[in-house]
Amino acid sequence: MISVASHPQQLNGNNMKKFIYTVCLFFAISFAFAQEDAKELEVNKINGKEYYIHVVEAGNTLYAISRKYAIPVDELKAANPSLTSELTIGNRLLIPLKEIVRKDITEGLEIDGNFLVHEVQRKNTLYSLAKEYNVEINEIIAANPSIEDGLKKGMKIKIPVNKIKSEDSNSEYVVPAITNPYVTHFVAAKETLYSLSKQYEVSVDSILKVNNGLPEGLKIDQLINIPILKTYEDTSTVELEFDSTALKENYEVALLLPLYLDILDKIKDTTYKKSEELYKDIFSKAQYGLEFYQGFKLAADSIKSKGLNLKLKVIDTGNDTAKVAEILKSNQLDSADLIVGPLYLDEFLLVSDFAKANKINIVSPVKQSNRILLGNNYVSKVATSEPVRLKYMGQYMADSLKYENLFMVYPDHIKERKRVQLIQKNFTETVDKSNDSIRISFPKEVLWDAANFYAIKSKLQSNRRNTIVAPSDDEAFVAQFLSMLSSYAEDFDIRVVGMESWDRFESVDVESLQTLKVHLVMSEYIDYSSEKVIAFEKKFANEYNLIPEKFSFLGYDVGTYYLSLLNDYGANFEIMFLGYQEKLLSRNFEFFKTGIESGYENHSIFLVKYKDFKLQRVN
Repeated sequence: MISVASHPQQLNGNNMKKFIYTVCLFFAISFAFAQEDAKELEVNKINGKEYYIHVVEAGNTLYAISRKYAIPVDELKAANPSLTSELTIGNRLLIPLKEIVRKDITEGLEIDGNFLVHEVQRKNTLYSLAKEYNVEINEIIAANPSIEDGLKKGMKIKIPVNKIKSEDSNSEYVVPAITNPYVTHFVAAKETLYSLSKQYEVSVDSILKVNNGLPEGLKIDQLINIPILKTYEDTSTVELEFDSTALKENYEVALLLPLYLDILDKIKDTTYKKSEELYKDIFSKAQYGLEFYQGFKLAADSIKSKGLNLKLKVIDTGNDTAKVAEILKSNQLDSADLIVGPLYLDEFLLVSDFAKANKINIVSPVKQSNRILLGNNYVSKVATSEPVRLKYMGQYMADSLKYENLFMVYPDHIKERKRVQLIQKNFTETVDKSNDSIRISFPKEVLWDAANFYAIKSKLQSNRRNTIVAPSDDEAFVAQFLSMLSSYAEDFDIRVVGMESWDRFESVDVESLQTLKVHLVMSEYIDYSSEKVIAFEKKFANEYNLIPEKFSFLGYDVGTYYLSLLNDYGANFEIMFLGYQEKLLSRNFEFFKTGIESGYENHSIFLVKYKDFKLQRVN
């Protein structure tokens, strides 16, 4: 019988060696090296002329696209004669290379929804930017509250395109793109208006009408509208059904993890001292990938016992985009039904593009920017983003804390200000929806100043519970703030609400966390006293003779959730996301779609508190 502790411990020494050797026995790894070519815009030759092709996205305007490619609007319209006064999402615009103003190309701007993104240069001022973009100064400030303190070189600010004033009455230049209400069709060789009218059972005149008359006729690869309105099902009332044709006898799942096995090859012909150094090196780099694999494999073994016929392919990505690019070229993922990973952003973006092109579901198990979800229906992100946690914090304050002596304390930093704005937005929305007869205003805010702690003390009340929300992950601030505040805990009833990062701070005194009844809004929580967690720890110890770490729990939860979906609903299981919720060992799985053409984000939220010198879930 192996004795298993009910809390995670750090591995080192002989355990570290055993850990590496044990895991490496369980799987074979495929890897190779290659040089990745720099990505450039693809040049397309059409009728002898060279063009870039821009696919219109939500929020795009003619003006924004012209600035992005450094091409005059008139030339953009001339190259695309079928353009109407409104851009349509999904349409393809031709960008003629010969019309690009070369001296301006380095100033091509990023487009972010309804905004142009401008990188502040040394001599930029609000006045000069307002003049350059022909927009009011107050509109720029409204879109960028953080610039009230002034502009700094390198800062990226948003220019609201729909607020730009037209100088030549061409207001359509700044009209954001809309969703196309019509079915669309890419023109193929030998197709005619007549053949299309017969194919779609509509008249030739109606096709001309919804395409601005097609003054230049049909062209190969041209995207045109068909006068048939798109229909959308109301998914809020339609019962979810899975595609039974997606069920297969065998499934293949690819795990793309940073294992750095090339370092293992160096260990064979080295001295004992050198091998010790290499073991430490590989452990520090590969630790999370190895732990995740161990947990995932246990989940796979469990689901396989329920009838899933699974081939698990583990591929070493290191932290190397060139290696990942070579993996994609090697066809190793072509037959995959599900891809999990890679863990690093640049590698994940490469593979997610491949997954989208090949219609394969892909999972990001770790914290990543939500931009990995944009425009890709096949991506799902397990880690809950900070905005979702802040949204919950605002709702929690409005629902449960509004009648307490509630106020906020935070350092005067841009990051903290943005967090407070998001909390305030959700606090206000929640209060408005509550129909409470008593109007509750947003809590007062105190900017942190250690030399003026009286500003905080003066707000404490002896006859009410004092709840202080501190939305900051600045460890130095948190440690000093809690230490100074704890001296008043005997005279006042104080509770502090903070961020999930606080649980990782080494400089924060545990006594302060306990004394101040600190509550944290977290996206993951492991109850080491629960029967399911204890059972998993025993199973893990029996299999690996090790204690599971947090990434082992993550691997097990991800494996359990996604492999169960695969087993129950087949390769096209993503349609079940919105109705398939699970509470597993370290997190909840409750996915929400982030946009019509975008992926899914998990909303896993726990409210926990420090009690008896450990974290406990608040019911």
